[in-house]
Amino acid sequence: MMRLLFKFLLPLLLLLPHFAVAESRPLRILSHDRPPFHFADSQGEVVGICVDIIDIIFDEMELEYEVIDLKWARVWYKIEHGEGEAAFTTSRKKPREPYLYYPETNMWRSEFAFFVQKANKALAPNGSYAEVARSGGKVGVWRGASYDDVFWKTFPYKDGTTTYSPNLKKHDVYNKQLFIVKGPSHAAKMLGRGRVTFFLEDRITGQYLVNNNKLEGSVVAYEQAVFAKGYPMPFIKNSDYPDLKQISEEFERRLIILKNDGRYDAILKRWLNQ
Repeated sequence: MMRLLFKFLLPLLLLLPHFAVAESRPLRILSHDRPPFHFADSQGEVVGICVDIIDIIFDEMELEYEVIDLKWARVWYKIEHGEGEAAFTTSRKKPREPYLYYPETNMWRSEFAFFVQKANKALAPNGSYAEVARSGGKVGVWRGASYDDVFWKTFPYKDGTTTYSPNLKKHDVYNKQLFIVKGPSHAAKMLGRGRVTFFLEDRITGQYLVNNNKLEGSVVAYEQAVFAKGYPMPFIKNSDYPDLKQISEEFERRLIILKNDGRYDAILKRWLNQ
């Protein structure tokens, strides 16, 4: 009887997705500071919109995962060296393509604008790149962030390069008007203290940080957005985790379902209405 049962079950077992049983260790998801999408809370645990999304999808896929909180420069180092399986909020850039499986579907979409102290808003009346550059004010940006093509044409590197490079390690290669910060939270604090005149950030993230740092009375975002772009969660090509390409494709398929059945919107509403 047991032999017959085994013969019946064996073909079914072979039909199971290989990734469901291929690896006992958890997937390593690389994170950096980007509240409310992903950030370390007061207990050091990474929480946020993106964490809630992957928690649902990986639970459905019966895959364990861990989220590792790092500075962005360290995230990129680990991507290059295959020391992780996926990375939150990593925008599509040509120099990054050799290292990442980029999906077509975004985890979220951003709209970037400059934030400024109200007292200094007249320095760049509309908050455009050209006005901010002409003002001469220091701009808080974080090392490794890609922004958009116009940003690098407006604030070229010291050697005159006007295209983004993910591999620049030293602060002194950046345009003299740029003030390099550790991440969005650090940028908001530097703006509040007057160390920078502007900081460029996704509107939702920036406002979340302004509120958290109790800067609502002194800091505002310009109404004009300077650019918008989508942020996927790409998987890492140099990882040795088995069948990662297939996992990435299945993850995207389930993300599309999540976006279409109302669960995605419920997650956004829960975080953005706090």
